[in-house]
Amino acid sequence: MEWLRGLGVSISEPRPFMAYGRGRTVDPAAMTATLGNQVARRGGTIHLRTALVELLTDEGGAVVGARVGGTNGLCPIAARAVILATGGFQGNPDLLSRYGIPNGGSLYLRSNPWSTGDGLRAADAVGAALTPWLDSFYGHALPAPPARFGPDDFFALAQRYGPVAVALNLAGERFVDESAGTGEETLNWAVARQPGATAAYIVDAATARRAYYGFVPEVAIDRAEASGGPVVRAETLDDLCTALARWGIPAGTARRTLEGYNRALLGHPDADLHPPRKGNRYPLAEPPYTAVLVRAAITFTGGGIAVDPHMRVLRRATSSSLLPTAQAAAGELVRHAIPGLYAAGADIGGINTYGYLGGLAAALVTGRRAGRQAAAWAGAAAG
Repeated sequence: MEWLRGLGVSISEPRPFMAYGRGRTVDPAAMTATLGNQVARRGGTIHLRTALVELLTDEGGAVVGARVGGTNGLCPIAARAVILATGGFQGNPDLLSRYGIPNGGSLYLRSNPWSTGDGLRAADAVGAALTPWLDSFYGHALPAPPARFGPDDFFALAQRYGPVAVALNLAGERFVDESAGTGEETLNWAVARQPGATAAYIVDAATARRAYYGFVPEVAIDRAEASGGPVVRAETLDDLCTALARWGIPAGTARRTLEGYNRALLGHPDADLHPPRKGNRYPLAEPPYTAVLVRAAITFTGGGIAVDPHMRVLRRATSSSLLPTAQAAAGELVRHAIPGLYAAGADIGGINTYGYLGGLAAALVTGRRAGRQAAAWAGAAAG
């Protein structure tokens, strides 16, 4: 934080952050502009609208530059060190499907449209190791079509109250413990695996008023409705389930699911809840009842390139298994890095997996480490 402040980035004073403690905020656009100006002042050049095509290597396998593509076609750029920081592969439906993220063509892209896995593919082509959890990602569900919104609406329209709601898939069934994980991003990951990456979040009047980590469900629901998203309200659960049929959700199945959910939460001895509901055990008891049709969204991927603590990209052919269940003695484990190649941010796998640690914070920490190490390598190569 002090490093950013020293470069002229405006940072807020500490403030409460959800249930996790305290944190500081920045304006990402202003921060990017400030850091970009620092690059220019120090003699660097930023090439916009320029894609990474491939990494260049010497006969020994060290990375010595990159071939990029832009408005002037393909061109090579020589470099003594390269840092991959292309932001993950959430913008590439083919890679999403290849690595086990279903419905890649249906997910909302809650992110920039340029993070299409250029770093991952280039690293893989020169022999880089990849991490487990390639099927994990961070995001929040947004109102389903025909909702209309743009990037500036991603935060306001996120349906973060999902963990206090009842989530039904298009078959009218619960499919996950809605309360599990670190927040709605865990439920969003489960929604992505349902038909059409779609589900209905259902709350009663009491839950709609109940703040969830500072987010009030009825506020998010009103915003979803204003965007054109599918929202239905009813005075009885019976009428609500009948209304769900317009979304293709079988009314009878939905009714049985919600009745079973209520019986279990109200302590009926003959009621058994599958999947379980360990937290936020709020029955649907107070009318009116509201259902919002949501679609899963992806912000950035959780799996990616394997690195060591110095952000050096590991070579898969000469490194030991990355699986945490390896029983070999520590001295037997081997990690070999690809000379001159580093990675940072969402291109690295294993930081965010099935929970959420943060995007900008991880990029700041890994980026500074990668920058220092790459500069040291480049300086040694020059000397």
